[in-house]
Formats: sequence, C-alpha cells, structure tokens
Amino acid sequence: MNIAILDDSKEDLWQIKSVISSYYESRNTSADIRLYSSAESFFAKYSPGFYDLIIMDIYMGTMTGMDAARKLRDAKDTAALIFITSSDAYAVESYDVQASYYLLKPFDPEKLCRILSTIQFRQSQNSRYIELISDRTPVKIPVRSILYVDTYRNAIQVHTTDAGIIRSYMTFQKFEEILDGMKCFLPCYRGCIVNMDHIEEVTEEGFLMDSKELVTVRKRGSNAIKKAYLEYLFSSDSDK
Repeated sequence: MNIAILDDSKEDLWQIKSVISSYYESRNTSADIRLYSSAESFFAKYSPGFYDLIIMDIYMGTMTGMDAARKLRDAKDTAALIFITSSDAYAVESYDVQASYYLLKPFDPEKLCRILSTIQFRQSQNSRYIELISDRTPVKIPVRSILYVDTYRNAIQVHTTDAGIIRSYMTFQKFEEILDGMKCFLPCYRGCIVNMDHIEEVTEEGFLMDSKELVTVRKRGSNAIKKAYLEYLFSSDSDK
C-alpha cells in the first residue's frame, strides 16, 4: 500500500500516521506512508497512479484539500480519498471528487481503522475477475472494469470501461450467482445491475456513471435503491 497524508498540522500528520501504521502492522501488510505539510509539496513529487490511498485535510494554505482532490481526479487518479478535517462544510461537495469518507477532527482512531478495512476489502475485490463465454470464447473480465450489466434478447450485456460491451448467452439470474458476495453491485431494475464504484452522481432518473452513461432506476422503490448506494458509499463497516 502506498499512502500519502496531507495536513499542515504536524501533530495531526503524526497522529494519523501512527493509527495507519499500527493498523497495517497488525495485518502484516506493507505500507509506505509519506507525509506532506501542504498540497503544493505533495504535487511537487506526485506521480499519477502511484498512491492507493490519499488522506488529506481541507483547510491547507493556498491550495485547499478540495482543490487538490479536483486536481487528482482531473489527472484520472483513482486512489481512495479520505478527508479528515475540522468542518463538515465540504461534506456534500466531497461527492464531486469521489471521496470515500469524510471524518471530522478530532477523529476516532477506531473509526478510521474500520474505514481502512473497508477500503482494503474493496481494493481486494477490485482485483477479482469473472469469466464468461462470449462468441464461444472464454473471456476474463476484471470486476473493477464493469460499469453495469443489462439484458439484450437472450443474452446479458456487460458494459465495461475498457472493452466495450461483452455479450454472453446466459440467464440474468445465473449471472447474478457469479457476482454473489460482491457488495459493489446493486440491482436497479429487473435485468439490470450497476457497479456502485463507478457511480459519479445520483440523479432524479437514476445513476450517472463515470462513463457519463445514465442507468435508470425503477420508479417503484427508487428511494430505497438510492439509499442503498449512499449507505455503501459512506459505510465504514469492516465486513462490508
């Protein structure tokens, strides 16, 4: 795990580092943790895609944490992002930069550890593959590349980030069995399931994906479906 912590408070920097170091040591996981007292010093050494997790304060010098987060996402950086800051003023805005969590200072170390467990689970899940038969050929599809899945005639259609649409002739129920236990998938209506890790925005009609495609949600029960997504997004349950 490559981790960056950005905070202009030395005390907060070392406290966060201490909690994170203890967490990964207790799980025998290697963690390279780097500390930065400003967003500017972070970007002076930044390489897109290097970090798995970035934790930052919002109120920092000239470049705020929100400014830094936007710059990361503009660079197509998909690192998990946690804000640990002194005000909830930007909690809603944190959706726009796909922040995984938003904690208020003084933060609860146990809660941060639960969040780290959830992030670790998601990252391990994202390394998984599913295998389908498409055009009589076995195809391995990384779970992280799946945007959503729907049906077309007698086939299921897997919409992906890098391989377009992959069709396989099987029942939708059978496909759901393949995804059993993968909590990132959420049914939107009969014959459609969405990967919540690719949702960019919740709209009145449904979910706007980071591919800019709109996946609609059935009207009946739409509030419950959207609530399930929000619970997934901000859950800190370690067994999720």
